[in-house]
Amino acid sequence: MSSTSQQVDEQAAKWAALRDLGLTPQQEAEFQHWLKADKRHLGAYARAEGVLIRVERSHGWARDISSILPPVKTSPWTRRRLFFGGSLAAGFAAAGVFGVALWKKSRRQIYATGKGEVREILLADGSVAKLNTASTIEVQYTDDARMIRLVAGEALFDVAKNKARPFVVRANDTLVRAVGTSFTVSMLPRNPVRVLVKEGVVELKRADATAAPLRVGANSQAIAPHDGPIRAVPIDRSKLVRNLAWEYGRLAFDDQTLEAAASEYARYSDIRIVVDPAIANKTITGSFVSNDPIGFARNAGALLDLQVEVNGREVKIFRRSP
Repeated sequence: MSSTSQQVDEQAAKWAALRDLGLTPQQEAEFQHWLKADKRHLGAYARAEGVLIRVERSHGWARDISSILPPVKTSPWTRRRLFFGGSLAAGFAAAGVFGVALWKKSRRQIYATGKGEVREILLADGSVAKLNTASTIEVQYTDDARMIRLVAGEALFDVAKNKARPFVVRANDTLVRAVGTSFTVSMLPRNPVRVLVKEGVVELKRADATAAPLRVGANSQAIAPHDGPIRAVPIDRSKLVRNLAWEYGRLAFDDQTLEAAASEYARYSDIRIVVDPAIANKTITGSFVSNDPIGFARNAGALLDLQVEVNGREVKIFRRSP
């Protein structure tokens, strides 16, 4: 029999508190099994853990919610007591109310990655943001909306459903609105804003426009140039997967020229790949570690019978001598 939403929340709260205490190897195996048993479990657990993190960081929260939580005999309050101080259901409900209160008072939070770094961030509502290399986002949650501003770079968002609070990402003058979906937004120098929709549906519009938003479904790419209309085109699933390889610290090329591959690697490392113009249009296919340009160059040399020379912060690829 399928568990109710309340039961799932109770189970998630229990696991969050237990993990806070520390799991035995057997408990960790049971937790992983529970996560995989129902697609609702991951989102519920993320919400519970997000609440715990914010409870830990906040001051004076016991005073604000003492009328909601079951009474306890000892103090001070701790993360685990929130979930074990009486009914788990009551504790989780109280935490949910507290989470809404935090949204109302939320300050803008900034998250960033350095060159070659990928970072995953659990947001207050259970959504997850994953930042690609050299990327920055600003996050502000209120009781009316979940607002994200992409300051630079690229980010993937796995959005927790909440129809009452729209999830909106702003990149320059483009707004991307989503409810319960997975998509990336990229804003790179000398390129238009691009949105890849992995799952679900998003709506795009200009911040100052009155026209109806453009709806874009899964396996599609939306392009928003600063001087032209937003347009959407379907994208092959295999290409979508390649474009998202950075999630796992990889760059995936399919008949990519060496010149283009070198340019892509410049986003991930300060080690410069210099390609001889005579071979710049040679193409390469494969998956490579995103922050290892030397490893890529050596692999490309082996695959294409080229010579590679490493000199400090520079790696050269050129034809072999006759």
